[in-house]
Order: sequence, then C-alpha cells, then structure tokens
Amino acid sequence: MPYEKKRIDTIQTLINAVRLDDSPTSYNSDAINTEDFTDFLLFLNIDSTLAPTDVVFIVQFSDDGGTTWYDYQNDFWGDLRYEDVATAAGIKECLHGKVGGRKMRLRAVATGTDATNYFDITAKIELFR
Repeated sequence: MPYEKKRIDTIQTLINAVRLDDSPTSYNSDAINTEDFTDFLLFLNIDSTLAPTDVVFIVQFSDDGGTTWYDYQNDFWGDLRYEDVATAAGIKECLHGKVGGRKMRLRAVATGTDATNYFDITAKIELFR
C-alpha cells in the first residue's frame, strides 16, 4: 500500500493581524497540536511602517503539553529575522520546516519599535506528513 499523505483540513492562523509596536513588542501564538504530522509550511505576511529595526520569528515546540517551550534551531529557524527595509513594501513568504514535538507555537519578537515604527504580522500554518 502506498504511503498516504495526510494534511489538516484547513490552514490555521497562528498570528492574526498583530501589530508589534511600543506595546506589545512580542507575541506568542496559541499552541497547536502537531503530534500526527511530520512537516509544516509557515506562511508569513509582514509589513512595516517607518523604521523599526527587525522582527524575529521563533518556532517553538513543547515536550510537556505547552508549559515549557524550546526554540527550534535547525537551518535558518535559529535566526529567522526580517529587517524593516525588507518589509517596508510588505512581503509574503512560505517556509518549510519539520515538526519536532507534540505541541507547537510561533513567537514573534520585534526590536526598535514604538508608536510610529511598527510591524504588522499575519502568520498561518499548514501541517502535513
């Protein structure tokens, strides 16, 4: 019997039109269940206004159901960073990663932001195996 590819029924939104400015400067998505999957596609839609410094995206996995979180470090995931120059006109990217645990979340951390220098972020995920 051939290997059957499995996908979730819908693409889930992890971060929905969040603005990182003077408050908040970071955001943690809700945890999602990833135990039945081996891979993910992360869809990022990032826009910046004026000149914030950068925004870093950190994929995290939990070994205890969501109490303790560990940063995913493989490949570019160890420093997935976007500077304001790259996002000033808005960017949309899709990135592939391997699932590393039963629960997963996405953390976004901005620097150099304030009330007028900010990032607007939407992030979605598709899980599959």
